Amino acid sequence: MRRRLSPYERAVWAAGEVLPVNFTAIARVEGHVDPDDIRASLTSTRRRHPLLGVRVADAGRWRAWLTTEAVPDPQLRVVNTTAPDAWARVVEEELPRRFDTATGPLARFVLVDAGDTFDLIAVCHHLVCDGISASIVIDDILRGSAHEVPRPRPVPAVDDLVPRPRPELSDLRKLARALGGSTRPVRHTGPLACTTWLLSAEETTAILTRCRAEGATLQAALCAAFARAFPHPADISVPVDLRRILAPAAQNAVGLYATSIVRPVDGTAPVGFWTLARHVRADLQHHVGPDELSPLVRAFRVLRFLPHKTMGSLIRGSEAHGARFDVSISNANLPNRPDYGPLRLSAIYGAAHTSLSGAPLVIVVGYDGQLFLSVTSGDETGSKQLCERAMSQLADALASPPVPAQNHT
Repeated sequence: MRRRLSPYERAVWAAGEVLPVNFTAIARVEGHVDPDDIRASLTSTRRRHPLLGVRVADAGRWRAWLTTEAVPDPQLRVVNTTAPDAWARVVEEELPRRFDTATGPLARFVLVDAGDTFDLIAVCHHLVCDGISASIVIDDILRGSAHEVPRPRPVPAVDDLVPRPRPELSDLRKLARALGGSTRPVRHTGPLACTTWLLSAEETTAILTRCRAEGATLQAALCAAFARAFPHPADISVPVDLRRILAPAAQNAVGLYATSIVRPVDGTAPVGFWTLARHVRADLQHHVGPDELSPLVRAFRVLRFLPHKTMGSLIRGSEAHGARFDVSISNANLPNRPDYGPLRLSAIYGAAHTSLSGAPLVIVVGYDGQLFLSVTSGDETGSKQLCERAMSQLADALASPPVPAQNHT
């Protein structure tokens, strides 16, 4: 494989030269595994998804290429331990480690082996993988090397799949608004910390049932809960899966098919929790349509003559001034995976490190009727307290009497 980085990919590559734009998916699996079987499966998974084995070549001022030439298979590191929190410590070690984009590959894996159970951790540069892509990779690896691998196909860049790919100057204005917001003071007070928790099947059912009854969504309810956990109006970053608007659809392709928007949510407003959640839902529905999302990708075509080092410097300078948001909340629902022979996927978490500002990044994964949540931040105590306040807000909202549908505003 050899193709030019698209303008959107080039911006993410430039960001990755000055920031640790890394993402992890953590699969908790019941059953015994041989590390050599995982290595063999990694090799076949790479053949299915070429971006797992690429590097950035011929990097010039205005262009660069993705190539699989002379790139080894992704590394698998094995950690043998029965410590219950070993996988979280591995995530904290791996997320800040940058990839050498000139040599590749831009993905690596860790097997935390506890004997009868294990954790498989996929660490990917955002240039080649988003959250949905990481779950696809985990699924393919657990299926094993005997899983049928089709002939590799060219992996199209998201720029070529968005509606009306030709850029317009108005796209820059929409990009500026989507990424805008006043900066917050830098919160980085210590090393990166990752904390996880889960909501049981009973708790998850209660939340989803109430959201439907109130005319809200889980994402809107989460945004409302976190907004009410702040003593001031909050700016919330919402990562968005672009697959919903692409043509042709990316389907099970592994690559960068996501973006993010920043939306103001005033949790201090004198309205009830569910009223606020409905307002958030309406606002997000408007901003995740094709006419709003496409410009966030197309705009980088207008910036394609900006040298990547200049772009990286601008990004680094922006980070130095602080975070553009108070909290990032990502939410994805994964289909139930089958048992993988003697193995059973019992939980899957996501974690990310895409900023030096210390702003907390919350990732929520729905799987097998439960919600698996994580938060990463450079301010471990502050992020834990924020999540506790948000979960308390959500619990209070669930305990409140429902409002008849005809009274929803």
